[in-house]
Amino acid sequence: MSATLQAFNREYFRGAPLIKVPSDRLLHPVEILYTREPVMDYLESAISKVIEIHMCEPTGDVLVFLTGEEEIEHACSRIVRSLGDQVTVVPLYSSLPSALQHKIFYPTPPPHSVRKIIVSTNVAETSLSMDGIVYVVDPGFSKQKNYSFLTSDEFWSVSRISQASAYQREGRAGEKCFRLYTEKTFNDFMDGETPEILANLA
Repeated sequence: MSATLQAFNREYFRGAPLIKVPSDRLLHPVEILYTREPVMDYLESAISKVIEIHMCEPTGDVLVFLTGEEEIEHACSRIVRSLGDQVTVVPLYSSLPSALQHKIFYPTPPPHSVRKIIVSTNVAETSLSMDGIVYVVDPGFSKQKNYSFLTSDEFWSVSRISQASAYQREGRAGEKCFRLYTEKTFNDFMDGETPEILANLA
């Protein structure tokens, strides 16, 4: 079952009862922290936030969402240059060899046992569950597939996420979710992702 499944067209099932399962956010509340002003560069803001978390927040692993391999590798190298061997930095994206992807599940080895930082695409929203994540950094963007019916070409573009994706990212945090956008921006997000078959018809 989908964690973001919405109930539509109950009439089709002849008025079948709707059972609503409470979100675990009610049982394990996560502190949501928005920016006061819109950020100009979400990548630089995400890197700065990770460094700030490491310097100012108690022990706990960090999960950062970025849009693709190039951004992730850039962020990882910048974090390593800034924090050195104080942390273990692990990238995660679909084209990464599976042996390297599995590193996200390894316990953080000494002397980096204080904190592990995972820099991932939205594959970490729903496809994987990782223990020990205390802080999530959500810049509010993901790379989404689009289709041009004029040229019959598929292409990827960086777009704003939906509220459903933001809730998924929040759900990965143990204590705090740092949203690198304002609360007003969040309220302007679409409720859910546009289904790919509809996006292709746009």
